[in-house]
Amino acid sequence: MKNLKLFVLAFVAFNLVFVSCKSDDDNDNGSENVMTIDGENFTVERGFLTSFGDNGNGSFDWDVDLLSDGFTIDINAQTATGVGATIYLDLNSDSATGLTPGVYTFSETREAFTWVAAEGILNYNIETDNGIFFDAIGGTVTVSGTGNNQLIEVDLVGPGNTAITATYRGTLESLID
Repeated sequence: MKNLKLFVLAFVAFNLVFVSCKSDDDNDNGSENVMTIDGENFTVERGFLTSFGDNGNGSFDWDVDLLSDGFTIDINAQTATGVGATIYLDLNSDSATGLTPGVYTFSETREAFTWVAAEGILNYNIETDNGIFFDAIGGTVTVSGTGNNQLIEVDLVGPGNTAITATYRGTLESLID
């Protein structure tokens, strides 16, 4: 009988550890490809990267656009339609070939590892450029990984402490500037 009790206790302990680890893994996966603008949450459906070239000081201008559902983008025809939420980031990297991993902070001048403009936009009509705009006034953008494993973590604040956050993992599709 003592052996049976020990077996049952060991079985219960094993199941608690297994279930606990499974829950942690599930929570980690649910935190990617999401954005929050002024308390509203959205799934990031697509991410885009556009080069605007050399800044002339060893830094390079790259724009990132994270889009929710509601948009139809035809890269070949260079057309876009629809309404949804988006986060726009004007980043400056030290690389002409893409974003270099690191922490990007606000600056009024274009230097490597800075952002000079960023905004979250609700109800954005991509054809008319109308929506509810929240311009960022502080915070950081962290880039890690490369290629199809690129991770963009946005932690910005707008006027009145409006939160503009996002986590996006995947390939940033290239747009022609």
